[in-house]
Amino acid sequence: MASAKRMTEGSPFQLILFFMIPFLIGNIFQQLYGIADAAIVGQFLGVNAFAGVNVALVAMFTLISFSIGLGGGFTIVLAQRFGARSKVGVRKCVTTSIYLGLFSSMLITIAGIFLSESILIAMNTPTEIFDFAHEFMILSCIGVPSLIAYNLLAGILKGIGNSKTVLYYLILVVILNVGLDYFGVAILGMGVAGAAWATTLSQVISSILCGIYMFKKYEFLRPRKRDWRISRAYILKHIKIALPMAIEFSVTSLGIMFLQSAVNQCGAQTVAGCSAAFKVENILIVSFISLASAVATYTAQNLGAKKYERIISGVKVNLAIGMTMCFLCMALIIVFWDQLVGLFISSDEYAVRDAAKQYIHIAIFNYPILCLLMTFRAIIQALGKTFPPIVSGISEVFVRSIGAHILASLFGYVGVCCSAVLSWYIACLIIMSSYIFTICRLKKRLKARS
Repeated sequence: MASAKRMTEGSPFQLILFFMIPFLIGNIFQQLYGIADAAIVGQFLGVNAFAGVNVALVAMFTLISFSIGLGGGFTIVLAQRFGARSKVGVRKCVTTSIYLGLFSSMLITIAGIFLSESILIAMNTPTEIFDFAHEFMILSCIGVPSLIAYNLLAGILKGIGNSKTVLYYLILVVILNVGLDYFGVAILGMGVAGAAWATTLSQVISSILCGIYMFKKYEFLRPRKRDWRISRAYILKHIKIALPMAIEFSVTSLGIMFLQSAVNQCGAQTVAGCSAAFKVENILIVSFISLASAVATYTAQNLGAKKYERIISGVKVNLAIGMTMCFLCMALIIVFWDQLVGLFISSDEYAVRDAAKQYIHIAIFNYPILCLLMTFRAIIQALGKTFPPIVSGISEVFVRSIGAHILASLFGYVGVCCSAVLSWYIACLIIMSSYIFTICRLKKRLKARS
């Protein structure tokens, strides 16, 4: 295991920061793909196609979030076994993840294809963008297995501390996506189908190459014949950690879908404006997501090694880095707002740009709460505490869905935007309360050992 990155020794600040940087660069590249994808669809197919694809992406996230949560749980279990220096345990985690990943991908693909129209109708998708959303969603469901395969392989590499290789293959996905997007939409004239097939094909190619590299580079990851035997103990271990995370991801994504449903009632222009605002926001908060991924792996490895004092040190590093990034994100939005929103919406689309500006002005000064929510949720999950994230996720859904419709009836679109921010506060309160309780228990363990 010497060639992998062990995070149980050395400076917590340097480990977390330098482990986060490849995630950050990779996520930025992923957002650049999102920008290019949206720009290609918007410029060549129009505002309605842009809005339809973004509604479909929200619906797709609701479908695949369960597997994303499972993958996050699998990474934590593998990181714990890696931290405990168990080669057999790591290999069993690999095979168990493959079995569970295959099952979930088949389930989601079938469910997505048959339920896509009903989901879009339930989301109050405007008539003028419905066909775009439906076509894109059907084709995206066909590509779900390739998406899950890529995330599964990337999660295994994250678990052993190799974030650089994950970055390289993510860059490959982005480059292939952008090139195939342009080729399918602009040159072949395939419409939104071109964008959907581009994503699937790029993920298939990258997954194959990533799998070849991983099993060739890391001998201890290659399963032996006996490792392929289905282990009830390992399946239960993975389900115990991963299932609550999957439920929490699903519940959170439902909240996003309900919020999108409330936005959809405001008309196609508002949908396009809100979609543009979300994309601008996603460009900047990738730093929060990257930090959460880094601190989760760091925490899980040190938990496996029973180095509780390093976990506490890592939390302090998380706070320092997180708050610094928050203020940088806020400054970037304030200074470069017109340029950022201009990537998606032309200057003559005044109503669309106003809708985007309304949301971002409400959200921007609450990013510290969003950062705390994302990173401390990752820490709690890495510590094996599965119940609090589910509770926080349910609270997010309740506030986003019920709050969005109530506030929308009182204040219109502004009320919908406020409900999103309010959900951050409620969920963060639950997560921080759980963290305080958990950290007190860790400190008691440290005192008992000293």
